[in-house]
Amino acid sequence: MLADERGPLRKIVFTTMFLLLYGTLFCAYAQSLSSLRVGEDVSRLSTLGSAPSANETYKSFTIRKWKLSNENQLSVTTSQSGKIIYIESDWNGLSNETACDLSGLKFGVTTLSELRKRFGSNGFEFQYRSGVINIPDGIVMMNSYEVGTIVVTFITKVTEKDYMRLKESGHEGVPADIATLDAISLADADYAKNEWGDRIYDPNYIKIEWK
Repeated sequence: MLADERGPLRKIVFTTMFLLLYGTLFCAYAQSLSSLRVGEDVSRLSTLGSAPSANETYKSFTIRKWKLSNENQLSVTTSQSGKIIYIESDWNGLSNETACDLSGLKFGVTTLSELRKRFGSNGFEFQYRSGVINIPDGIVMMNSYEVGTIVVTFITKVTEKDYMRLKESGHEGVPADIATLDAISLADADYAKNEWGDRIYDPNYIKIEWK
């Protein structure tokens, strides 16, 4: 093989190895939020060390909510059989409390554009749950990825004020560059399908393999 042909080959091999290694590391972190995992028994909630601040019912599910020591909010949904089927961690909005359960990501700092680059695609949304939702002060965008049997959703937010500032700077149409991570959720795949319908994939979607 010619010397100038080895360079591109090395790059392909290195990129492949990096993606495989990164997928392994990401999966190790993506399994839990606040040390809780989808599929665990409801008794695991005792590890949080305090009673929930709210306890609600939805269909046959129970939803419990906590305000954590860092002021972030945690929501856990359990099934009638007592299994954790949904976990959501919501940022408190304070710039000095950006820590996140997933390595390399920060609330209020990591952008949707960075997430797309990191995971190789825009992920997927659901038939009955739009990927873009209007809120009183802007919009949130939800991008989901499959990790084994778990659906990981990154919820990013862009305020109307920030979008107008972007528009005035001449970069209209690139809200992903200023939409920052505001929440993360883990959902059982069957629960997600039953609640939100079929998946609508980005054409370039790449599944994050469970290692």
